[in-house]
Amino acid sequence: MLRGRCLALLALALLAAGAGDAADGATSSPSRADPARGFAVMRAMDCARCHGRDYGGWSGPSLIAAVREGTRQRFDQYVLDGDASRGMPGYRSQPLVVAELDAIYAYLRARGEGCVGAVRIPGVVNKQS
Repeated sequence: MLRGRCLALLALALLAAGAGDAADGATSSPSRADPARGFAVMRAMDCARCHGRDYGGWSGPSLIAAVREGTRQRFDQYVLDGDASRGMPGYRSQPLVVAELDAIYAYLRARGEGCVGAVRIPGVVNKQS
């Protein structure tokens, strides 16, 4: 049952990326919603610095819970515009984040659904247990 739900989630993410491209008249590019690309972008932007090495929360809130419990619109707003009162910077000026926002969301959704587990990177240590 979980595997079927995970496959459906990934298929929806791929379809959503393709639908966005079709609306722009561009060729479909499912890689934008690839959870692995989302993970890579989050590592490159060092989101773990505040949100914990598994993105389950540390000095910043859990990104997994935020995606699981919130709306896509809210996610986009926080990532792109930030929330200065909570110490969250906006990433609208970061082309990599803007280009891969669907993939970041797909990764966090897959984590929230249990389709993708936490990845351990050798040598990366923080205070999260």
